[in-house]
Amino acid sequence: MLFEFLHHIFRYNDYYLVNDMEVDDVSFEPRKKSCCRKCLIIGAISLLCLLILGFLIIFVVLPLVFMNSISLQRALIFTHFDLPSSEKYFETYRLPGYLNKYVTVKDLDGRTNVTLGVWQMLPVLLAYESLHNPEFDYKEALFNSNYSVLIYFHGTGESRSDSSRKFQLLRYYFHVIAFDYRSYADSTQGILSEKAVVSDCVQLYQWLRNRTNSPIYIWGHSLGAALATETEVALRNLNYSPKGLVLESAFTNLRDEMYVHPYVKIFAWLPWFAGTILNPLRDNGFIFDTDTRIRKVSCPVMILHAEDDSIVPYKFGRELYKIASNRSVDAANTTFYHQFGKDLGYNHYFIYQDPYVKYFIMDFIVVAEKNESRTVDSP
Repeated sequence: MLFEFLHHIFRYNDYYLVNDMEVDDVSFEPRKKSCCRKCLIIGAISLLCLLILGFLIIFVVLPLVFMNSISLQRALIFTHFDLPSSEKYFETYRLPGYLNKYVTVKDLDGRTNVTLGVWQMLPVLLAYESLHNPEFDYKEALFNSNYSVLIYFHGTGESRSDSSRKFQLLRYYFHVIAFDYRSYADSTQGILSEKAVVSDCVQLYQWLRNRTNSPIYIWGHSLGAALATETEVALRNLNYSPKGLVLESAFTNLRDEMYVHPYVKIFAWLPWFAGTILNPLRDNGFIFDTDTRIRKVSCPVMILHAEDDSIVPYKFGRELYKIASNRSVDAANTTFYHQFGKDLGYNHYFIYQDPYVKYFIMDFIVVAEKNESRTVDSP
């Protein structure tokens, strides 16, 4: 019996030594398949858990955090990260015929000072003169210039230097004043709220009004268009009235814009979108209701918008034009809308490159200079 048992064992080993691959296929293939199946199941469950966790973090946790954080809300609306903040940067910028200066205004408490970084850019012909005259008087040029003055309100995430190429166009027609909002670039840090920033803008206008005899225009881009409109209305209540208001790539109101903004629209389908995103912004004073305020604008208005604008859809510009055209009896003759085809590729920032813009500006100036409605503070 023992001999037969040992003989059987040796034959069994010889068989598997000779037929090793075949035995592996026969004996271990079910085990390998079972292991692979388990790995696939574990992997699928893990992936599903990660997807659920990711969904909860992105679409539940983040909206809840945003709802309860006014700092995040300010950061979304008044984006100002990584902007140049050195005084030297703005004083030595490669820009002919300009002067860097700082204007001090009062915060909402009436006591705290806020300093705004400002560029005074000469019209092209005066800039040429200044390049050949080291003693050129910028103060006198601003006060007694034959050129109208334009205050430029930039968009969020920008500083006054970001629009330097656009200024080269505007300087053919205006003495350009560009500035940075509080907490932007080299301006003083301060609480960023719609009310506070508009208050700064109103005081900047008053500062400028005391330093020039020329008509003053206001030009706002994107968020700057909302701020410019609100500033014009606030000035009107103080018996000031700019000669004209230009709105470039403007939205109707912040609530409408949040549904289409690239950073926020991925949340727009959520049932709790209004409760966690829109309502907290409104409750904390971030409203920017240009569509309501433009009804109160008394000066001529020109609206520019590109069809391929990926940040502020051009339908908002068209809607603002319809509203502005019905402001008063003569609004139809002092409200202009220019739409730029998507094939031109101007998107949100490059409308100024269109060769027709210079002529639109000239037409607008002619109409604005003839307009007699509420030109309280303009010569």
